[in-house]
Amino acid sequence: MTLDLKNIKKSYGHNQVLADISMSINNGIHGLLGANGTGKTTLFSIISGFLKEDGGTITYPTCTSKKDVLIGLLPQKFVGYPEMSVEEFLEYLSQVKGDWTKEETRTEITKKIQVFNLTNVQKKKIKQLSGGQLRRVGLAQAFLFNPKIVLLDEPTVGLDPKERLHFKNYLASIKKNHIILLSTHIVSDLEKLADKIYILKDGRIVDQGSEEKLLEKLSNTVWEIDYQNYTSNSKGTLVKEYNKNGQVFLRIICEEKPSNQANPVEAELEDLYISYFKGGNSYEL
Repeated sequence: MTLDLKNIKKSYGHNQVLADISMSINNGIHGLLGANGTGKTTLFSIISGFLKEDGGTITYPTCTSKKDVLIGLLPQKFVGYPEMSVEEFLEYLSQVKGDWTKEETRTEITKKIQVFNLTNVQKKKIKQLSGGQLRRVGLAQAFLFNPKIVLLDEPTVGLDPKERLHFKNYLASIKKNHIILLSTHIVSDLEKLADKIYILKDGRIVDQGSEEKLLEKLSNTVWEIDYQNYTSNSKGTLVKEYNKNGQVFLRIICEEKPSNQANPVEAELEDLYISYFKGGNSYEL
């Protein structure tokens, strides 16, 4: 299966949100990494049909059966229907997604309730759920009846660390049968998981590749130094400060060694993100 996007454009007035987005996506997990406001949600809205692109074309995989589900979507802000119970909501969406028998519907809902750890809250109304529980309902409905394409917009928001790990393991176990596009600014969502990562900045894809290939571009540019020893005037980008063995260390991106006391460290996805999206907790030294 392949999802092809060619030269997708979208503007609101004079504000160009997406510019010539081209992607050819096969089965597997594909990360769309970018800061808030870079166009990730707009792109998902276009792929799912909620928005019309201003230019370009999208070619979807072919559905060969009436029971083939093309797209499952978890929006960034998922609310569901507050007055429905979890079971009722999933039953309703099952009817929307296809012509299923009662037995098929019950089997599928039971399976997704178990996968996303909703057994204890399946009778509760959606308005009574915690943020993490609500997010898991959103994930369950996105994967109902195994869509060919699954669009996940910031899927781990509200999930605790255990739930995030379970979710990543689930994605890894099913990726061969789905085109999964995961949009996030949380780099840990994609680490050691995504088959390919697209960097989206200012409405454009500025880089793409496997995690390994992308990190090769930062080879010999990431450094660790004890805060007390940092006296260099060299330019660099601070990724983070952290404690180790009772001392404060700096993690820095710099083309040249920032200090005689600096030690090279292996680049991580967080370093790559900061190299493209400077600001927030990073700053030029």
